[in-house]
Amino acid sequence: MSENQFDVVLERLTDQAVGRLLKSDTFDASAFDALEDHIWQKAEGLQSEYAISKQILLSLRSAGDAIRSRAKYLPALQEQLQRADDFDLILDRLIDRETRSDRKSGVPRIS
Repeated sequence: MSENQFDVVLERLTDQAVGRLLKSDTFDASAFDALEDHIWQKAEGLQSEYAISKQILLSLRSAGDAIRSRAKYLPALQEQLQRADDFDLILDRLIDRETRSDRKSGVPRIS
């Protein structure tokens, strides 16, 4: 099965994280962690793909956008704004065909 096919797990994780935040103003860090981990797992199978499914793109964009939009109204979310940027970074790295393990913190990309 291609990582670009519809993923019911991704749909569920997105709803648990993003849906819950938007519907009930409840930020669940573990739900966002699970969503991020699932997308990174999918990234392994996407390295050789030339396209990324709209479902994955929507999950990434909606996660970051939800955090940013609700942070205006929920002061506790101000501390989570970096997490929104992290979802944008995941998208950038997927576009570059990179996975989580392709970059190490503190190690230059050019050697």
